[in-house]
Amino acid sequence: AEKSADFSTLEDMVEEAKQYGSIASFGKPSLDADSLSHIISGLASSLTTSRTEMTELRTGELRQVRMDIVREKLHTLDSEGTWKNYAVDDESRYVQRFWAWTFNERRTGDFVEIVSRRCMRCYSEDGLQSCPVCNAAFVCWGCFREGDAFANHRASNNGVECECGSLLGRVAMGSLEYKDEEQLPSFCIAVKDQAFGEGAERIVRKVRFLDPANGDYIGPVMVAKESRFAGEYHTQMAYHKNFMRTQDIAASFGRRFNDALDEAEKYFDDAASQACIRGLPRILFIEPMVVELIENGVEKNILIERYLVGDYKKFNSNMGFVEDEVKKLVKQMNSLGVGVTSQPQQDIDLGIIEEGSEEEEESDDEDEDEGGEELFDSKEVEPGEGDYGDLQDAYFPQAFSHFSYERSRGNFMVVDLQGVFSVKDGSKVYELTDPVIHQHDRLRRRSRRHDHNRGSRVGKKWNFGRTDRGINGMKAFFETHKCTDACRLLGLSEVDAEDV
Repeated sequence: AEKSADFSTLEDMVEEAKQYGSIASFGKPSLDADSLSHIISGLASSLTTSRTEMTELRTGELRQVRMDIVREKLHTLDSEGTWKNYAVDDESRYVQRFWAWTFNERRTGDFVEIVSRRCMRCYSEDGLQSCPVCNAAFVCWGCFREGDAFANHRASNNGVECECGSLLGRVAMGSLEYKDEEQLPSFCIAVKDQAFGEGAERIVRKVRFLDPANGDYIGPVMVAKESRFAGEYHTQMAYHKNFMRTQDIAASFGRRFNDALDEAEKYFDDAASQACIRGLPRILFIEPMVVELIENGVEKNILIERYLVGDYKKFNSNMGFVEDEVKKLVKQMNSLGVGVTSQPQQDIDLGIIEEGSEEEEESDDEDEDEGGEELFDSKEVEPGEGDYGDLQDAYFPQAFSHFSYERSRGNFMVVDLQGVFSVKDGSKVYELTDPVIHQHDRLRRRSRRHDHNRGSRVGKKWNFGRTDRGINGMKAFFETHKCTDACRLLGLSEVDAEDV
């Protein structure tokens, strides 16, 4: 095309598409072969990516993208757009219950219902009195004054266990748990109709808790995550299960990572070094919940979690993208004055923790498979050699991914770390969400072997969804990861990608 040609309309269309979260670009046409080749190559890559995202891995069939999604422009105010309230006084739209996730290290976990802090007669949330026996049923003060409000609750019917006894049993079994008002401010919510974000698998909307008395927003801003695809939209509990399990297991690795940093402190004698370690960043995965909604008699389930305030970043990916992210993050943190941690004053020479061979790990795992093997290695932290003069905050997400691999005996790796880095009350923390867990291929082989030999008696069956790249994902991480003082402080051994 001529240099004077006006493509402003097409360029404006691209910019408008970007404002709604779409991936868009404009290739100005040129007659030379390099320009055309670049445009065609980019288009082919985009089409391949879209087709991969839309392909159902189990069947190879194309998934249908939902057509009922309304998107909003970037930076749209919460006051703009429309919201749906799910409140106590609306019989057509209300919250049925909330679900959390419980994780047992010898099992894969399951949904656990959250105790409903609502009057079991009128569903009010004001002035509640709890059952003195089970503490899992409530009546409001108005209903309580009408008589023994808990009489029917504690009465058995024709030999059938009373509701109170049933709730007690569920609490004891771990299928029912309590959350206070700080964790769950209300059982009324508002969901924005317009989606403000979208990824390869999910769309994201704003959610707020409502004060049941006056309808005002209370508590933290939340986000709701739903599937982009039509088939999964109608089976949301099954769809949300992988997300809940993955995030909860990642959170368990995070707690052990933080404990390991705490343990490392005892290897340093002077107060300055101990203070330095206490000031290192910790890892926190936010806790999601599933809200079971009733709308015009139809059940609908959405996953919600706290909205992360700050500069949202991806610190590594499930495709091995690590090194460039670290360099950019170090540079940015240094410019903000939060990147460098002061050097401990004591040099140490403690050596590297020795690793068992893969054959030994296989043998140990096989012995425990039938009853369910422990997910985490419980060995103590033993820092490696070094003076620890380069403990950059930006190194710790990568050290965490490495840590998850080593602490799971090479069976799992938590990657695709994304979220915000913040300083709260003087403590540095990476608040993360939506991770990916790679599962080593040997676990898949073992699971299939148990399926064949034992029927339904399978040891470990882990399903982390389509983003789990298995051993290839683990290799990709170690091909780009370079151990730093953060890894050495945690006693992590350097890993050659070919040895994974």
